[in-house]
Amino acid sequence: MRKRVLKSIIQVIPVFIIGGILSVISLYTDNQFLKDLSGYSFLMAPPLLAAYIAKEISGSVGFIPGIVLGYLSGAIGLGMFGGILVGVILGYFINILKKIEISIEVSSIMYLVIIPILSTLVVGMGFYYVFQGPMRFVLDELGVYLNSLDDKNNVFLNFVLGGLIGVDLGGPINKVAYVYAVNTIEYGRGDIMGPIAVAISTPPLALGLSQFILKNRFSKTEREAGMISILLGFFGITEGALLFLTRDIAVLPTTVIGAAIGAGAASILGVKSIVPHGGIIILPLIENKIGFLIALSIGVASTIFMLYFLKKGESNG
Repeated sequence: MRKRVLKSIIQVIPVFIIGGILSVISLYTDNQFLKDLSGYSFLMAPPLLAAYIAKEISGSVGFIPGIVLGYLSGAIGLGMFGGILVGVILGYFINILKKIEISIEVSSIMYLVIIPILSTLVVGMGFYYVFQGPMRFVLDELGVYLNSLDDKNNVFLNFVLGGLIGVDLGGPINKVAYVYAVNTIEYGRGDIMGPIAVAISTPPLALGLSQFILKNRFSKTEREAGMISILLGFFGITEGALLFLTRDIAVLPTTVIGAAIGAGAASILGVKSIVPHGGIIILPLIENKIGFLIALSIGVASTIFMLYFLKKGESNG
């Protein structure tokens, strides 16, 4: 199952590349069409991810229900991790339905009508009525906590926000921290978004570089994704590290703490930004460029240092 999820994430990576690059171009050109197109690209990520995973597990019959339920996952705020979860559950549920013995005369109806509708309804209802409530409660409480933090202690606030960026790498918790930082820009502040711009890039850059520094700790699939992760980190796309996290949960503490350290360092160094994006690609728009690069280097180095101790070696090369 893990290999199927990894393969599906790799297939969806072009969506992140398209969305990220278009987003950066729109920042420099102030082009609303490119900005909108970038947003549409990212909206497609959960549906496509769920569809590819469901297809990998259950065959082509799972692709269309995966798109529908992946879109539902994005709409109710579960994001990328919701897309992964719904794809896995949907795929295995369809496999159960496929074991039902039927006559050859009605097999076409089974695969074209009954399985798609039944699987979409059952799994969809589970996500809508079971997962949505607890997730919204967690996100709402997280928002309340962030609003309760004293803005005067920006170092601690940015440390917390940076850690949240590294939790689910583009998922709903990540988005809570990102949206909080973006909202501060509306008040003419750049002291929150600057550190978050560092945190956004830290996980994908660190895990990408780790493929060359800690080669024996990663599988062949992960090493092949190293350059892609570095590229996505350069463009400020945190999802570049998602493949590594879904393969090995030991990566999670390193992305959380590394991003938090990077954001905290940026706050101490006075890095500021009024651009709602991250990555080295926006360096010309950053206030205190040297501080940005130093903080990013600290965050990346911290992440790799922790990976050395937490990431076990791969026996399969």
